[in-house]
Amino acid sequence: MAKACPGGGSLLNYIINERKGYELFRSNLCGNTSQELLEEFRISQELNQRTTNKVLSLVLSPSIEDTEKLNDQDLKGLTIEFLKELNINTENHQFLAFIHNEKQKHKHIHIYCSRIDLTGKALSDHFIGKKAQWAAHKIATKRGLISAKQIMVNKINSADDKELKTTKKEIFEKHQKAISMQLDSLDSYFDVMKSMGIIVQPSINKQGQIQGHRFLNVATNENFKTSEINRKINLKNFGEIQKIGEQTSKTKATKFRRND
Repeated sequence: MAKACPGGGSLLNYIINERKGYELFRSNLCGNTSQELLEEFRISQELNQRTTNKVLSLVLSPSIEDTEKLNDQDLKGLTIEFLKELNINTENHQFLAFIHNEKQKHKHIHIYCSRIDLTGKALSDHFIGKKAQWAAHKIATKRGLISAKQIMVNKINSADDKELKTTKKEIFEKHQKAISMQLDSLDSYFDVMKSMGIIVQPSINKQGQIQGHRFLNVATNENFKTSEINRKINLKNFGEIQKIGEQTSKTKATKFRRND
């Protein structure tokens, strides 16, 4: 997380609260209290009168799994690398990095950093939030750590996979329902599937021959090979479908007699 802000005592007091954690390291600062630190920050910040939001509030938060593997030296290295990715010169900027570990397992690093360097030049805050996300992702990838972006991608892929499996299952159930009707032709099968929202499309090869079929789910516009729905589906020989339909009907009838 990263954002430019006016800064001030409230934010700094929150960050350096010893009940929340402990200081990791600092640069170009020697004060002990928040008031002393603010006075030091103001010395460089007053060199630039044009900039309004003179502070960057940054948070670097490794995953719980990675936190358990990282010691303070590792966290310091991550922080320095993170700042450099944001074009912050660690020798020419004032900043303080403080670890919050009140959540025990989940350590995270709060960084209070002056946007104004020791020469009075302001660091650009354009898209600073997005830049911070990509910086953290780049570092995590390089170091073999878990990144927030990867977690998000995994969640999206997992949700997509789950939705895809559900769609395929629904198509297969409709297919089974159609063949259980013991239809007299493939066209009748097509019509029944269409009435249930599934268009069956022939796949034509270069010789102009039908080499297979595809299922188009009208509601989602998703298109699947028959083998992607179930490898046992073969529409080229409709007699096989009729046999399957008869077997399905017999199975249902047997179950019905048993229940009676």
